[in-house]
Amino acid sequence: MKQTTVAIKTLLLLCAAFPSRSPATAFSFNSLRHQRNPIEIHLNHAPVETTTPSDVRDINNNPSSTSRWATRALLFSSWTDGIVPNHAAKSFLRYSIVNKILLDYVAEKEDRLKTSVKFSPCNGPDVNALNNLETADYLREHGKQFTFETFDVAVTNEVDSWARETLQYISTEKGEVTVKLLYIPTAMYAINPQSSNTPGKQRQRARADGKKRRTQVLNVLETLLAVDCFENLSFQTITLDLDDDSLKQPEGTDNAQMPKDGKEALSTWNPTVIYVEGGNTFWLQHCLEKGEYSQLIIDACTGESGTVYLGKSAGAIVAGNDVSTASWKGWDDPAVVPNRATYDDWIGTKGFQFAESLSYFPHMSNDWIKLVNDKVKGKKPDSTCCLREDEVCCIIGERRKTFVVSGLAPES
Repeated sequence: MKQTTVAIKTLLLLCAAFPSRSPATAFSFNSLRHQRNPIEIHLNHAPVETTTPSDVRDINNNPSSTSRWATRALLFSSWTDGIVPNHAAKSFLRYSIVNKILLDYVAEKEDRLKTSVKFSPCNGPDVNALNNLETADYLREHGKQFTFETFDVAVTNEVDSWARETLQYISTEKGEVTVKLLYIPTAMYAINPQSSNTPGKQRQRARADGKKRRTQVLNVLETLLAVDCFENLSFQTITLDLDDDSLKQPEGTDNAQMPKDGKEALSTWNPTVIYVEGGNTFWLQHCLEKGEYSQLIIDACTGESGTVYLGKSAGAIVAGNDVSTASWKGWDDPAVVPNRATYDDWIGTKGFQFAESLSYFPHMSNDWIKLVNDKVKGKKPDSTCCLREDEVCCIIGERRKTFVVSGLAPES
């Protein structure tokens, strides 16, 4: 993005050197470069204190530069235990969402600048758009300075200050900031053949539970972001079932702007956040493959301005390298998938590979230590990330970095 700004400025300098014959339409780039956006940016630079190793745990230090990484992702076992009480995870989530909003805003401004230069190269671009883009670049560069090596109060305050300034800036410029949540509860829709309830009743209850869980997620997002934009913040959310490509329960300021199908929801609708719910991992993976959704989610959640991916339990497993970790505890029944009724049928099944070769084993506890040690024998060191109920694995794609934060509150 910064290269685009530089290229535009270079063209403007050339135009200033060879101005248009019409004095009324000629302009001087030198007069533009000294103008300042009226929005003042203030960032707190509080001193950083060290935290204990249990607070932040790096789990990938030698990644490949050619691998596929999620732009930003949070993977966890439990929403209520891993995210809600986890100050570090919520701070990173807030940072990730605001960064996505900022990059989308920059892309929009760049398109306007490119159009103005293309159709009138020596008459100049929209001056306000140029200044706004420079301010956005400034915020973007400051956002890159956060290392997330520690997560004490000082660091979370600094990150939150940057997020607040960024959202206030964008909301001032645009008038409204829209956060789009695409909720995917497919894993919890798997039919349990051992249940005394009919398949119809099971689906009805699962949809009702999914709606409640989606509301819980939306409430946390509103709490994280609404304090910054006040009335200028709006939310749009919709539920996508990968089994039948159905979109249900749309909520938002303008339902006319909602996607028409799953493919559109994952592409042109450009969701801010994709939340993949927990449940039966094998059913989820089956529906991903059946509907050819995997590549759509990968495309949506990778790249410089990718959608923020939130994966709970099964949603975390499919984000990893090897989906067969879902068979280790024997909790998920593979027989829900036709012709793949045994755990052996899932050996070697690949997930989104959002952190290269790293796989995920959620709901870790001391009871599973021996099992995990047996399963990872012969594998590469640190090839499996075991997540306890209060832990969240955070991914920063541009840095090829993963780290785990616990739900413990930071010390003052």
